[in-house]
Amino acid sequence: MQDIISKLLDDNISTLDRIFTDSPDIKRQKFLLKDDTPVLLVYLEGMVNTDLLQTDIMPNLLQSSSDTIINDTQRTVNLPVANSVITESLDKVKTYILSGWPAIFINGYDSVISINMTKLEKRSISEPTIEKNVKGAQEAFVEAISTNMAILRRKIRNERLKFKMITLGETTNQSVAIAYIDGLANPEILEKMYDKINQIEYDGILAISYIEQLIADHQVTPLPHYLATERPDKAVANLLEGKLVILLDGTPFVMIAPVSFFSFFQAPDDYFGVWIVHSLNRLLRILALIIALFLPAMYIAIVSYHYYMIPLNLLIPLAESRARVPFPPIIEVLILETTLEMLREATIRLPTFIGTSIGVVGGLIIGQAAVDAGVVSNIIIIVVAITAIASFLIPNYDMALGIRYTRFIVMFFASIFGIIGVVICGLFLLAHVSVLESMGEPYFKPMFPFNRNDFKDILLRPSLAKLRKRPSTATPLDKTRGGNDGQQSK
Repeated sequence: MQDIISKLLDDNISTLDRIFTDSPDIKRQKFLLKDDTPVLLVYLEGMVNTDLLQTDIMPNLLQSSSDTIINDTQRTVNLPVANSVITESLDKVKTYILSGWPAIFINGYDSVISINMTKLEKRSISEPTIEKNVKGAQEAFVEAISTNMAILRRKIRNERLKFKMITLGETTNQSVAIAYIDGLANPEILEKMYDKINQIEYDGILAISYIEQLIADHQVTPLPHYLATERPDKAVANLLEGKLVILLDGTPFVMIAPVSFFSFFQAPDDYFGVWIVHSLNRLLRILALIIALFLPAMYIAIVSYHYYMIPLNLLIPLAESRARVPFPPIIEVLILETTLEMLREATIRLPTFIGTSIGVVGGLIIGQAAVDAGVVSNIIIIVVAITAIASFLIPNYDMALGIRYTRFIVMFFASIFGIIGVVICGLFLLAHVSVLESMGEPYFKPMFPFNRNDFKDILLRPSLAKLRKRPSTATPLDKTRGGNDGQQSK
C-alpha cells in the first residue's frame, strides 16, 4: 500500500498502523460527526495539550458535520484554534503529528486537518551558567527554539528581524532558524550560510556545535570558526552588527557568524561600564592569551637552553630546587599540565558540590606532594598556576580549550629548539589565523587585512560615542549605527 492519504478512512487507519508500529504514545480515537461521518483523531501523547483537546476540539467536532468543518475549496477550517493547516501530503502529516500537532482524518476527504495544540515540558529561562557578567541581563537561552525566538523578538521589536527556517537531521527532523536583521545582514553571507546548513546530511544534530563542525571552512584547526553563546544580549549585539545568529531546537546555545579571532576575547561587560577601565580589561585578556600560550614553553626553553638569561639571584634557588628533580623540564611541565587538565575535566564531569572540592583540594595536595617528593620543582608550580589562571580569563570556552591544547605543541617545540622553537610556533600560529576564514570572511580581521575603524575596538574599548561605525567583520549593508538603519550606506 502506498503512503498516500485516501478518501477511505479505513485505508488511512491501515497506513497509520503500518507507519506507527510499536508507537504506544501515538494515540488514536475514532468517532462519528453529527452527520454520522467517521472521523479519526491522531495525536502524540505528552506533546499535546489534552485538556484543550477535550474541552474545545472534541465537543465542536461532535456537534459539526463534515462539510462545515473543512472547506477544501477555500482551504479553511471551522474549529476554535488559532493555527491550523490543511494538507494532502502524508509526509507532512507525519511531521505534524510527531511535532505535537493533532491530525483529523475525515472519511470522504483526501486531505487532513492538523491543528497546533503543542504543549511541551521545557526549562524556564534561567541565569547564564557559563558566561557570567556583572551588570548585564541575567537570562540565558533555553532548549525550545520557539522560546529563544521569542526572547530575540522581545529584545528587537522590529519587523526587520527575520528568521529563515531549515529542517535538519534525517532521523530527528530538528528545526534550525537563521536569525538576521533585514537591511543590515549581507544577503550574500546569508545565502551562503543557508546553503551550507541546508546541504548538511546527518541523521541527528544534537548540539549547535555539530553545525559548526559540519560547515567549517577549515577542518584542521584547534580554533573555533564561529562564536557560540548562551546569552541573548550577546546575540542581539551581534545581530545589530549585521551578523547571523543560528538557533537549533533542543540546545540552549546559539551560533554567531561570521566572527573574527578577536570576537572571542570580548565580553558583554566591556560595554556596560567606563571605557577606560574596560579597555584595561581587554589588554589584560590579550596578556592572558600570551601567557596561556607561551609561559610554560618559555620556562622549558630558558631552563633547558638559555639559563644564562635568568638573574643570578633567581638562578641559584632555581638550581637548588631542580637539583632534586630527576626529569628534564619538558617532562616536569607535562606531568603538572596533564594532571591539571585531568583535574579540570574531573570537576566538569562530577556533581557541583563534589567537583569544587576535588578541584581545590586535589590541586593543593597534588602540587605540594609533588614538590615534597622531588617530582617537580617549586617554580614550576607557580608557572603552571599562573598559566591556568590566564587561560580562565579567556571569555569563550571553545577558544580557551583550543589555546590550552595548542600550548602543548608550543612546549614540545620549545623542548627541542629552545626560544627559537617558541618563535617558530608563534609565527606559525600567526600565519595560521591569518589564512583562516569564517563564512568566507578573514578570521584575523581587522589585523589582516588591516581596518583602522575596526582596530580601535580590538585592543582597547573606546567610548560609545566613538563607536558610530559598525564593524566590517560581517560586511553589513548599513555601516552606521542609528539614523540610517535599513538603508545601505554609500
